[in-house]
Amino acid sequence: MSELAHGAMLVGALGHAACATTGRRGRLDGVASVVMLVAMTDMALTGFVPELAWTAVLAGFGIALGTSLRPSRGSRGSDLPHEGRNHALHRALAFIVGAWALAVAQGTATAGAPLGGAHVHAGAAAGSLAFVTAAFAMTAFGGWLVVRELRARAIRGTAEAASTTLMLAAMAVPSALAALG
Repeated sequence: MSELAHGAMLVGALGHAACATTGRRGRLDGVASVVMLVAMTDMALTGFVPELAWTAVLAGFGIALGTSLRPSRGSRGSDLPHEGRNHALHRALAFIVGAWALAVAQGTATAGAPLGGAHVHAGAAAGSLAFVTAAFAMTAFGGWLVVRELRARAIRGTAEAASTTLMLAAMAVPSALAALG
């Protein structure tokens, strides 16, 4: 990835971590956001941990954050208010689509000659289209959250949605260009 994309990833991850750790969130949100910041820092500066490992870790945290949206036993809906569910869903999906972006980037960086002929190529093209669609949808969802929070004059919500969307877009754009290229 370019230095510009790495810088945007770091700024977004730092803003996300600042919002998640200073707000009234659960321990899982705080730990997940700090892990995301460490992952972005490692990928941008050192590359000490393989991207495949970060992919698994981020996907795992995304799934864990997503399962926290399920209602607790005996309740009819999620314990979060509606606006809180929107942000929680955005956070969980950002981790998953971010992990997918790393997997796509890793796959294009190490791709050799296709082993399965045209069938593998067609499957890779469909997977690339699915990734680009998911990344675009998440960016649109994040933009919608930013506008909604701006209208409500919720500074922390606006900052969180904007930083998460910036981070995800910085991860997804180079991977999407490589996948479509």
